[in-house]
Amino acid sequence: MRRAAHNLIAKKKEQSLGWVTDLVEMEKLTDYACNPEYMVCFTKLMSQQNEFVRFASTGNQLVTIEGVGKINVSDLYRTPKVVVEEAFDLKMRMIVYWDIVSQRMVDMLALHLRYSILSLVKKEMQMEIITELIGSQGNGLERMLEEPHSVSEKRSKLEKSMKLLKESKDVVANIMDKVVANFD
Repeated sequence: MRRAAHNLIAKKKEQSLGWVTDLVEMEKLTDYACNPEYMVCFTKLMSQQNEFVRFASTGNQLVTIEGVGKINVSDLYRTPKVVVEEAFDLKMRMIVYWDIVSQRMVDMLALHLRYSILSLVKKEMQMEIITELIGSQGNGLERMLEEPHSVSEKRSKLEKSMKLLKESKDVVANIMDKVVANFD
């Protein structure tokens, strides 16, 4: 049964890893969020765009964006204003979107793990144990009933010891009979 459990857990780990990989790939393709926080956070970040563009055009090195942190903008000094605005817009969309995606993935992963473990225990473990008991050619029970080599060696030693004890008992009994017969 232990082998069945290990096999099933390994299979579930592989399935979960595939599931998470697929989830990440779907998010990379989709960029969709119906979360109402998306627009709230995006609007808050975009309200700082004018300050960011102003700092970038004046050649200042660092600008602080609330919710993001300090950003070095010295390389953007000669970049056209429209390109800086588009880049800022895109980066803020990505920041907000991936924050929502990471929250969604944590929730989905917790649900997936809980459901997988429940399914594993209630459905799949039972089938895996039965399969292990029956075996691939229907010889699983016979295989389980086979005696390990170490046990057969111990049994053989015990049988020899029992035989020797019986012989010793018979010898002692014969000696006692002779002693009693000579005493009479």
